[in-house]
Amino acid sequence: MITILSSADPEMALSRAKKMIAKDFPVRDETNYVSFNMTMTPVRELAEECEFLPLGADKKCVLAENCFFLAKSKTKPKLQKDDSLDGLLAFCKNPSEFVDLYLLVYDELDPKNEIVHAVASTGSVKEIPIPEPKDWIEYAQKYLKAKSGGIDGDAANELVRRVGGDYGRFMGELHKLENYGNGEPISLKAIRMLVAPKLEDNAFELSNHLLKGNVGWALRVYREVKIRGTDEIRLINMLANQFRFLDMVRFLDAKGYTSRDITAELKEKPWRVEFGLRNLYSLKPDSIPRILEELYLCEKSILSGEVDAGFAFESFIVNYQA
Repeated sequence: MITILSSADPEMALSRAKKMIAKDFPVRDETNYVSFNMTMTPVRELAEECEFLPLGADKKCVLAENCFFLAKSKTKPKLQKDDSLDGLLAFCKNPSEFVDLYLLVYDELDPKNEIVHAVASTGSVKEIPIPEPKDWIEYAQKYLKAKSGGIDGDAANELVRRVGGDYGRFMGELHKLENYGNGEPISLKAIRMLVAPKLEDNAFELSNHLLKGNVGWALRVYREVKIRGTDEIRLINMLANQFRFLDMVRFLDAKGYTSRDITAELKEKPWRVEFGLRNLYSLKPDSIPRILEELYLCEKSILSGEVDAGFAFESFIVNYQA
């Protein structure tokens, strides 16, 4: 039997494969089990292994991870010059009853691939979807409970909020957190200490401090973001978006729109509109166009190489006037 398992989450694909293998091969040793990482193994070597009959066992299992040659990605690695898919394709078209082959693909599967077509006819092809963002909280709780001491509900909520819909980052943070808990549940305090907020949250916090005149706190937020490697140009653009949003809120407020009306019109979260309306009181009528112009000049000076990016951005913060 040949099985292809594909998922953007390697952990999910490998976990599924291990469960299936454990069912048919509860006891595994060198006579009935062999595994390969295909980023380091020629495909022809995998094909040759599949052709060998098991010695000292009725059946054997072959597990091949990272089968990049079955992925749809245009940036996938190329085969080595002396390597070929021909042997594996031939085996997949005519599999052995004495060999169970598992091909794991950690990417989107290429539906036009000849090997995928062959396995679809002679074996099984299963694509394992990654969880939807709405399911990440439950997934985080189950994952960390299995790996360490679990995670508090509030902490799981904050983790999902901070990764901002980025599944790759979500899984990366989970792997980091599983080594932190030391048998105890991950707390909200730990999440705030270990998981950086998404950049949009930093831009919102930065603009909020500027509007309140908290220059010291604004500099602190910027320097924390800078430590994580965020460049000033990206931060300038996000900060400009915060002020453009305020400009839209001001315009609709002047037309007599209620908070609920503005939320519906801009398709935004109610709390963000409420913050925007409160912050408008600290702004002079001509402030937003002037601030946007200053951000543009800051960006221009950085891109032209006139001044250091960090110095230019800190100067904008220090000289900010609502």
